[in-house]
Amino acid sequence: MNDMGGIKGNKGAGAALLAVAIIAFFAYVYVMFETQYSIIIMKLTMVGAIGILLAVLGWVGYTMLTAPKEDKITS
Repeated sequence: MNDMGGIKGNKGAGAALLAVAIIAFFAYVYVMFETQYSIIIMKLTMVGAIGILLAVLGWVGYTMLTAPKEDKITS
């Protein structure tokens, strides 16, 4: 049986993601240590990391704010 979305597809996608992550890491290290753009890359990395952290924090706050009120169970 040839299942297009089965395990083989998932393993191929996983292998591709792993390869992209490894290549991107080495490209990042190269740009950080071997080019004149290290300060710019470092600043962009920090802005991105802080932006993601604050976005998650805001999402949690929004979810808490808009969640329906829990009913108290009385026995």
